[in-house]
Amino acid sequence: MDILHFNIEENVDGWTVSNGQMSFSAMNFGCTITNLFVPDKNGEKTDVLLGFDTFSGWKNGTQAHNAIVGRFANRIAGGKFFLDGKNYVLDVNNGKNCLHGGFFRYEKQIWQAESFLTDDNAGIVFTRLSRDGEQNFPGNLELKVIYSLNSKNQLVLEYFAKTDKPTPINLTNHAYFNLNGCKGENILNHTVCLDCQQILKVDEMIPTGEFLDVCKDENSVFNFLEPKLVGKDLEKLQKMTGMRGYDHCFVTKADEKNVEKAGWCKSEKSGIKMNIYTNQRGIQFYTGNYLENFTGKSGVLQKPFDGLCFEAQRFPDCMNHKNFPDCILRSGEEYYQKTIYEFLTEKC
Repeated sequence: MDILHFNIEENVDGWTVSNGQMSFSAMNFGCTITNLFVPDKNGEKTDVLLGFDTFSGWKNGTQAHNAIVGRFANRIAGGKFFLDGKNYVLDVNNGKNCLHGGFFRYEKQIWQAESFLTDDNAGIVFTRLSRDGEQNFPGNLELKVIYSLNSKNQLVLEYFAKTDKPTPINLTNHAYFNLNGCKGENILNHTVCLDCQQILKVDEMIPTGEFLDVCKDENSVFNFLEPKLVGKDLEKLQKMTGMRGYDHCFVTKADEKNVEKAGWCKSEKSGIKMNIYTNQRGIQFYTGNYLENFTGKSGVLQKPFDGLCFEAQRFPDCMNHKNFPDCILRSGEEYYQKTIYEFLTEKC
């Protein structure tokens, strides 16, 4: 294991962590993973994360590339919730709804950070205090995020939080994967398999509280129980939903206590396969529907479907649905989220 520290600009530092086979780089601006190099079937190191070549790109980007999102990832209907006898009104930054915390985003803040190194793993520990009233959420929230790489070629993401007042919490990383690299090729020929028998039914991107069985014929576009090309049912999905692509919460078998394998993604072209493990009940499967109008790594103009997101998280808008699992963190409790992206190279 090896770790290299470098300065990006004033108050912004970066680290590169390597296990000799693969490596990742991250910076304390937004807990952002800037690069993730994985060997392809020819032994060439391929950067499988979209992003930018310059700090200004990361600073001005609007798509949360590979960064932490919170205090509550995903959408909250109407930007409102009721908790312990009080109504809370949040920023409305996504139509009528609050998305990824509103206008003051975790991804644009500078975090405290330090690296660690052991025989079997190495990584970076990020910390930050999200103060009571930030984003209009209650409670001083002590945050800790750990990104690490181990000898099993697993990129491990862990999130911890404590509060002094009851508050909703839902943290994730908004990584955009393309297992062919950052070359302007879309992900429609990636194969995806998700061990998820249900998705959350939505109306204008907000959960209705109902669950849809992906095995039913009318919901077959969401059925990834067997390996399927991302683009196979895209046209059918567009006609059915009016959406450009997938942006849906798939229900895993996890219960926040144990880490479960939720699925995998593979590119036949590169031979890179990524297994996905998490303790979260939901994975927001997003096909980069609105990647457009910006230049990414190596000067490539980004387009819709250039990246895939598997955002492990709690259910969106869950504080407004009594039948959804609880998302309120209270004083004396600790929030813990763990997601693992494991990389293998197969000769196709």
